[in-house]
Amino acid sequence: MLGSEHDKLKIISHPEFGTVKFNKRKGLQRINIAVRSENEVTVSFPDDVSYDEANSFFIEKSEWIRKTQERMCQFKPLFFDKTTEFTTRSHKLRMFEHNENHVRRVITEDGFLNIYYPQNSDINSPALQRIFRQCILDVLFFEAKNYLPQRVKYLSDKYNFKYKQLRIKNNLTNLGSCSYENNINLNLHIMRLSDELIDYVILHELCHTVEKNHGERFWKLLDSVTGNKARELSKQAKKINTRIL
Repeated sequence: MLGSEHDKLKIISHPEFGTVKFNKRKGLQRINIAVRSENEVTVSFPDDVSYDEANSFFIEKSEWIRKTQERMCQFKPLFFDKTTEFTTRSHKLRMFEHNENHVRRVITEDGFLNIYYPQNSDINSPALQRIFRQCILDVLFFEAKNYLPQRVKYLSDKYNFKYKQLRIKNNLTNLGSCSYENNINLNLHIMRLSDELIDYVILHELCHTVEKNHGERFWKLLDSVTGNKARELSKQAKKINTRIL
């Protein structure tokens, strides 16, 4: 038994997976597992589900958790210096020294992200590297806000899907999700994918507004809006490493 049925949050230290948080939440319709990092997992579950049931589901998904954490351990943070070539959907990174004592970011009209950093500073320092990464995230979020809402609306109108809200997030693992209330979440890092894969991620989540699981009817529906390429595009999407942090 993991804890009192009256507790909303139970935290355990797992010998293999690190910190595991069991979070009882109102409004949930099913048990969800989120791998936050290589040593943190969150299990969220509805009020009418017991901790023992949630723990059984956690154990059932242990192999998936293990593989996800192993994949996250393999990710190496992208290092930024003058030689780094980093291109987003609409911008290309350029780095320059300047005489000021802070980092300055300039997004140009001709499609460049210029990052100015203090002359003679240690570009290898973790502090500067964190700032550089945040600059990239800011640009990706800027692009996502300007592109994804209209693209989701276009595709939902084209294929007669209905959704409530769209949220854009900086996720470490999943490219997108759809809640039981038909709220769609998209990972801002999909802006680094091809047009076809961006549409696939959007259509995948839109199909979940109709089919909540990955059963046969879901894949048939997704095939109907992707030109019978659902499985092929799914394999491509699973190979994508969007993480820069």
